[in-house]
Amino acid sequence: MKKTLLILLAVPIFIFSCKKDNSATNKLAKKYKVSFNVTNFVSKQGAFALRRNTGSSAAALPSLNTYFDVLHYIVYDDLHNTLEDVVQDSTMANMGMITDSLPAGTYRVTIVTGKKGLVTRPDFFAANDYGYGGNSWQDTFFDSFMITIGSSNVSQDVTLSRVVGKLEVTLLDNIPANADSLIVSTNQEAYGQDLFEGIFMFGGYTNVRFAVAIPDSAKGKPNFTIDRLIGNCSSQFPLAIACKGTGNSIIASTTVQNVTCLANQKTIVSGDLFSALAGSNSQQQFTTKIDTAWGSSTTQSSFSLRTKRYGNH
Repeated sequence: MKKTLLILLAVPIFIFSCKKDNSATNKLAKKYKVSFNVTNFVSKQGAFALRRNTGSSAAALPSLNTYFDVLHYIVYDDLHNTLEDVVQDSTMANMGMITDSLPAGTYRVTIVTGKKGLVTRPDFFAANDYGYGGNSWQDTFFDSFMITIGSSNVSQDVTLSRVVGKLEVTLLDNIPANADSLIVSTNQEAYGQDLFEGIFMFGGYTNVRFAVAIPDSAKGKPNFTIDRLIGNCSSQFPLAIACKGTGNSIIASTTVQNVTCLANQKTIVSGDLFSALAGSNSQQQFTTKIDTAWGSSTTQSSFSLRTKRYGNH
């Protein structure tokens, strides 16, 4: 009996010794310099809001912090454990230049950059996503890739790709004189996108609402247009469109089903909204089409409107 007890007591001591040795080995493992330079962006300035079509111009983006507000750099090991979770912001002159040190091995690196409010949840087994906390998506770029570190330093350029789509809504009929605001909303916006794949993986929907005031100059005229960014670029969603009058009354509304918004492309939803009003001979019918021109010649676009947006989880 005494001999048996001694053997049992020796087991945890042996396990503890192994863990201690492994920990010491990891700390003493030689590390190699790993450098990434996020580059190759092109800036295209264009209107984003109430407008008739306006021109745009392309120019080289001198540095990330002239357009983006925040950048997240995340490293996973081969077991999906998060090893690094570093945030850079636009106050840093070297934003987009990342220097790290890692032991020999294979890793996944994810880099995502965007506007103010962009957050990540890099726990692979819990959330593993990025987004704007249930609020409206802003312009966001992403890349995730594997690297293998052998016996030398690693240095490479990284080009990020836009992961949001652009949704444009155009009212083809004349805007009534008593119109006050146009509201576009959906209850199937992406709450977050996956940190490995960079797309919406159906992990959770959120409601978003985008409202703009209708200026007097637009009343009595057709082709009133607003646009916004969409993070749900993986599935079709319903789009509610409503026009409010003074006193918060609804003048006209409709829901367009099965809208598709693709990453780095523009979806145009257009039609007559006010067909039910007296004196109107039109039918309330909306059509949807995909315009790839938004993504054909630009990697990045900036937008002029700064209107408050609303969202909840």
